[in-house]
Amino acid sequence: MAKESTFNPEYQAANTASKVVAALERLSEAFRVLLWQEAKQHGISPIQVQILTFLLHYPEKVRTVTHLATYFNMTKATVSDAIKTLESKALLNRKEVKKDNRSHTLHLTREGRSLGKKVEKFANPMLDAVKNIPPGKQAELLEELLRLIKDLNEKLIITPQRMCFNCRFYEMKRGGHYCNLVQSPLKSSDLRVECPEFDVAVLKK
Repeated sequence: MAKESTFNPEYQAANTASKVVAALERLSEAFRVLLWQEAKQHGISPIQVQILTFLLHYPEKVRTVTHLATYFNMTKATVSDAIKTLESKALLNRKEVKKDNRSHTLHLTREGRSLGKKVEKFANPMLDAVKNIPPGKQAELLEELLRLIKDLNEKLIITPQRMCFNCRFYEMKRGGHYCNLVQSPLKSSDLRVECPEFDVAVLKK
């Protein structure tokens, strides 16, 4: 009898859940490889690639060391070190927050924005692969991945995401997804991983 382990090929063969976990591990490895390749090409680290990409697209209020540490599930010290290196390369600078001179928001310089637009393409090979999946299957995959993320959020394995399933405006209604903010049903393809209107759901007692 095969030893019970997700990483034992013999055990995997008869256990679908283990095969799914093994497949997800391969995908996470693909992201690590893509990040390292992009980072190495520009003389920066993988987390610095992610920080530059984040700062390109998110509003000023969340462009802080504290938020970045939470978003990337890293310590503030690790993020601070990455920020200092990007500062030394003149790729970003800090701006004091009004009414609190102990806090700073992070801003890309012209060179930082230019590099950010280059390195954010690191995930394009993965995007191209997903585009080969029929649209209907993409929507189904999105829904199942969001359910998996929600489960990991609830177990405090990763930081809760600003997605539909964690939002107070979301509910299951008549067997389907529904957003109470826009007062409209949602198709699986409408579900968001990151929503600007997100408001954390209050746990029911």
